[in-house]
Amino acid sequence: MVGSELVQTVIANNQWRWPELLEIQCRVLDIHISSSPDCIYWNSVGQPFTSKGAWTSVRSYAPPVEWPAMVWHSSCIYRHAFCLWLAIMGAHRRRDKPLLLGIVDAALCPFNCGENESTEHLFFACPFTQQIWMQILNMCNIRRQIALLSDEIQWMIDHSRGNKFPQNLRKLAFAATIYHVWMERNRRCFKNNFLILDHIIHKIQGDVAAKLWSQENPVVQAGEHYHSLGCNWGLFG
Repeated sequence: MVGSELVQTVIANNQWRWPELLEIQCRVLDIHISSSPDCIYWNSVGQPFTSKGAWTSVRSYAPPVEWPAMVWHSSCIYRHAFCLWLAIMGAHRRRDKPLLLGIVDAALCPFNCGENESTEHLFFACPFTQQIWMQILNMCNIRRQIALLSDEIQWMIDHSRGNKFPQNLRKLAFAATIYHVWMERNRRCFKNNFLILDHIIHKIQGDVAAKLWSQENPVVQAGEHYHSLGCNWGLFG
């Protein structure tokens, strides 16, 4: 054998014949030789191969989560939704991770509060980002104390179900706040450029309002019942 033979080369009289390869010969004795065309099966004979079936057989399962509809909804701004997803998964590249590995000496919060940055601290245990989120909640006509990120996520899941104007606004506002807090964090870390709190809030308001305007007329969508929300977000003159 020179390395370019076909399978039929090692079959004679419907039996396996592996010259000088006795180990392989022993291993293939139980493999049935058929004259029918070769087919690729998955798991069992007659079951065709599909990428879905392959993925199902190798994937690990986890219980379903409640947050997908809050993140990936029809009105979402994709870059905001992706950033929110990273925050939920704790997957942002923060400086506390290399600190634990001894790669860096410090991981102080870039908003100068003196604490080490982490997902929970940035969103929204830090006094600076807490002020931002508090003002955004006020613009949504929500008056309550700021909680841990996990509790904020659960509150938003519970209070943003459906597609009515207030629910859509809350989902957009939450994702936009996470996104612009992270952008400001990166701006301070990598560009030594600082925006004041009101400027960040203005960016959040601008993104949310632009998204609402790009859909059905927000004045119609909001209606008189939600007039104060529309005014808060610059949808009404």
